[in-house]
Amino acid sequence: MKRIICIVALLLVTGLLGGCGAEPANGSVRLFAVNVGKGDALVLKVGEWTALIDVGKPAAMGRIRAALKGLGVDRLDAVFLTHTDDDHAGGLEWLAESGIPVDNWYASAMYIGVKAKKHPMVQAANRRGQAVQWLERGDALTLGNSGATLRVLAPATLFDDKDDNNSLVMMLESAQGKMLLTGDMELPEEAALLAQGDDLKCDVLKVPNHGDDDTTSAEFASAAGAKLAVISTDSQEKPDTPDPGVLSRLKAAGSQVAVTQDAGMGLLVTLKGGVPTVVSVDIEAPPVSGPYIAGVDAGDDRITLGNSGSAAVSLDGFYLYSGKGGEMFAFPDGTVLSPGAALTVGTNSTGGDYDLLWDDKKVVNRKKKDTVYLYDNYGRIVDSRDNGK
Repeated sequence: MKRIICIVALLLVTGLLGGCGAEPANGSVRLFAVNVGKGDALVLKVGEWTALIDVGKPAAMGRIRAALKGLGVDRLDAVFLTHTDDDHAGGLEWLAESGIPVDNWYASAMYIGVKAKKHPMVQAANRRGQAVQWLERGDALTLGNSGATLRVLAPATLFDDKDDNNSLVMMLESAQGKMLLTGDMELPEEAALLAQGDDLKCDVLKVPNHGDDDTTSAEFASAAGAKLAVISTDSQEKPDTPDPGVLSRLKAAGSQVAVTQDAGMGLLVTLKGGVPTVVSVDIEAPPVSGPYIAGVDAGDDRITLGNSGSAAVSLDGFYLYSGKGGEMFAFPDGTVLSPGAALTVGTNSTGGDYDLLWDDKKVVNRKKKDTVYLYDNYGRIVDSRDNGK
């Protein structure tokens, strides 16, 4: 099955994200599915209105920030959280702490596994002194002056088995066409949606739950009848996705399929006159040379960086990520690592000297194997080192 129509490059240094042809005119519809591995992060632009739908895991920060920059996005009209799974909600903390203005925070009104005060969207909005707006079936949002609407189709009732089945399911209705956005909806929520009798016909389908085998029945694929189906996954993180049966059912419904793992930065979908086009967007930037993780001291909760290169390297936009606990540290703007120099990052658990404070504690696991990753400002892994366990 042919998945990608054409390939372009993302010129992040100039803040331009191109496609097959000229930049879309005002009032057009674009969806950028960021390649965040097995997770979701969708940038939706309808005219001048822009939203982020899900934010991937914490470590996806660099990819999402680079994509927003490439699209020329410096503020968000809305952030939507389809459900509470970490591969959709994990990045909310860094987003809330970033300088990116967010006008509205929306989340599914149905959820399980977390108390209201600990809900990741509540915590994110609270950091900004804002409140969450809860969405369920029957709600509808007007998207600025674009004339488009996001109509909420689900959830209608609470599923208490898996939060995937409480996912926000929304239909974008615009002059350019329709997009069906499904979060991680699995077969039970899908069956409830089909039973409601809505018109699910769309031009673009964001395939539920990373194209796993617990979703996208033949009936649903046929009802959607999408010209283009977008799957956000990484088969190394989640083997057997996209599922061959899902791909077969989408093909039988006449849908072209595009998968984020086939793109460097992500997939740019443009919808115009009911016709979707998709391009695979790659990063046009040389790999980082020089910085590396020289040491990980689990006992003193300390990470040391070195620079084996011949030139100083700016660490603006770089960050450390602890794989076991999911903690993240962003280097302060202006941090420079000189050739042959060492830079030590300590935490609130560190007893010795350090250069920069990671304002957290016990970020490196002392008893079990843990890996610390160094990411660059494009969300690429520069180096990794385990704790020796």
